[in-house]
Amino acid sequence: MRLCYRSSIGWMRIVGIVLLCAGAGLAQIEPYGENPCYWQYDDRPILLFGGSDRDNIFHWAGDGTKLSDHLDLLKNCGGNYIRCTMSSRAYTPEGYRWDLLPYPFAKVDGKYDLHQWNEEYWSKLRTFLRETKKRGIIVQLEFWDRWNESGDSRNARFGWYDSPWNPNNNSTYDWADSPLLQPGKTDFYNAFHYAAVKNDPVLLPLQKRFVEKVIDEVIDNRNDHVLFQVDNESGIGDETLEPDPYWARFARQYARSKGVDDIFVCSSRRFHWPTPCAAKTFQDFDNPEVRVPLANAAFNFSDISQNNGVSGQTQYDNILWYRSHVFAHGARPVNNVKCYHFNWPIGGSFGRDRTSPTDAEAGAKFWRAVFAGAASIRFHRHTPTRPAGLREGFGLAPEGQRHLRSMREFVDAVHVFRMNPRNELLSERVTNEAYCLAEPGRQYAVFFTGDGDSRVQIELAPSERSFELRWLDIATSCWGARTTVSNSGDYMLKAPGSGHWVAVLTAPKP
Repeated sequence: MRLCYRSSIGWMRIVGIVLLCAGAGLAQIEPYGENPCYWQYDDRPILLFGGSDRDNIFHWAGDGTKLSDHLDLLKNCGGNYIRCTMSSRAYTPEGYRWDLLPYPFAKVDGKYDLHQWNEEYWSKLRTFLRETKKRGIIVQLEFWDRWNESGDSRNARFGWYDSPWNPNNNSTYDWADSPLLQPGKTDFYNAFHYAAVKNDPVLLPLQKRFVEKVIDEVIDNRNDHVLFQVDNESGIGDETLEPDPYWARFARQYARSKGVDDIFVCSSRRFHWPTPCAAKTFQDFDNPEVRVPLANAAFNFSDISQNNGVSGQTQYDNILWYRSHVFAHGARPVNNVKCYHFNWPIGGSFGRDRTSPTDAEAGAKFWRAVFAGAASIRFHRHTPTRPAGLREGFGLAPEGQRHLRSMREFVDAVHVFRMNPRNELLSERVTNEAYCLAEPGRQYAVFFTGDGDSRVQIELAPSERSFELRWLDIATSCWGARTTVSNSGDYMLKAPGSGHWVAVLTAPKP
């Protein structure tokens, strides 16, 4: 078996999504050996970026060419990264529905048997994993989605009413069999998700069997392109954040029992009401929502997507703050599987406190994350049929496609994996005007948001070589003419127009 990279500073011991370390002969998505803040695949460093119009997109398998068309579009736009929840939530013009898509378990005489698998569900997952692997698209796959098990067992408005785990819908157990489950309305986080904490004798063995099945489908079919995430927007648990670490430990132990070297696990924390640990800002290191994932040995890489509910300079500053605490424990990738369109203040209510920014600001979030050193970024789902809701993300809508194409142009023009956020090299800059990545003396990149006068001064390291300057128009994904910057020291950069631009300065190879 191929061994996983383990640095002396122990980057693997800290936060939680799940990455498969497979054996010899597989390309293997893993942290980049020369800079484990990023990923590598097929022995080459890779910046993960993408977008998609659904979270549980594997359900599109078998619906004509819907899945393959969407994956082809993502690939043709230059993207390489997609999200996949294991939920059965459908999006319709009337709103969410939980009675339209298949579930993991077979129905027998009108009720789910939680000891029998539904081949339709698992066949869709296999097809999805095969098609993404064929295209070199990295999957971030989530075991649990709390929305599938929330709501009221008597009311079809939310997922719990239709869930196979609801005792009303299965023949495997009744309400009285589990000490956790009660008929009627659930709390925001269903007691179902505390089975691992309470060692529920009925629920926990079945939940473990489900997680094992997901891992089996990945490992047994030699899928080397999958990251796993414990859950979606978890705010469950006390100061230990259990059961997230439980599932991280369980998944890694089970994977090892199948002969792989290890898998790497992350939890996507909510940072919003009604989490048990109040948060007023993202930068609250005493809050277990931040501190425990950084220090808990069950986890070993991060996802901070909830930070993308804030915008402007704050979004960028938060990523730098988080990375600085990560580095105190050892470098590892910091992912963002969701880049929201809407703004959702830290600690705020989803229903009351969200607002809608401009499309320009929603796109700037995508670029700021990369210029802050994020390992991945993906536009959240594009669901235009959701009634009376704020726009959730660009997904693969035309706006998202433009940003993906431009990001591909940018990434192919520089070696981003040798660069670091270096805004201190910029002067004559106003808040949120421009952001800098640099490998001083060799390559510089500056992203202009369109704020201010799009004019900043950059400090270039002393060099006997001149720099080549090119401008990328993000709106058109086109480069301007090449010019030469012969001097070192301070140089004034002025974007050629309004809107989003990236300036790239590169020195010729010696």
